[in-house]
Amino acid sequence: MQDLDTEKKILKEAIRLLSYRENHETLFTLASGKKSPYYFDLKQTLLNPEYLRLAGRVIRMAIGKNYPDTVIASGLTMGADPIIYSACLSGVAVPNKIFPAIVRKEAKDHGTGKKIEMLKGIENVTPCVMVDDVITTAGSTLKAVAAMREAGFTVKHAYCILDRGEGGREALLNEKIELVPVFTAAEFRQK
Repeated sequence: MQDLDTEKKILKEAIRLLSYRENHETLFTLASGKKSPYYFDLKQTLLNPEYLRLAGRVIRMAIGKNYPDTVIASGLTMGADPIIYSACLSGVAVPNKIFPAIVRKEAKDHGTGKKIEMLKGIENVTPCVMVDDVITTAGSTLKAVAAMREAGFTVKHAYCILDRGEGGREALLNEKIELVPVFTAAEFRQK
């Protein structure tokens, strides 16, 4: 295992190569509905097992700076899932333990009807952090925050691989949540 700065440098180059697109003539439509000349398809990086492991270690080390003990890593399913699982399994010593909690977009319409999938018996006094791949407006992250807070958990931080810098940080701050990105979109832009 390498140090955080070296691992971030490797991950950044992988994102630049596999996930980053820039087109000022034909704009991309983002999940938020906004149009942008910059697009990050992080699934292209995170579906590669080597880079997914790397992203998990980087996120776990970032979380460990604020949470040295047990913490819940949560997020809205699909963007958050692989990163959270990778962070849980990364082998990095701090935080001591990460438990995953995945928030569904809608409660299940069968079985127990749960909206949050997590291990039974975790007390809601355990700190909870949000995790996502890309944050633009933070809409997905805020849906997950609402579900976790409704379940009684306290959320003070959100971690992401990439902050697009398009209002997500401010939206999270309005909910008293600090955004901790690994990278910002400005670090990749060519124009």
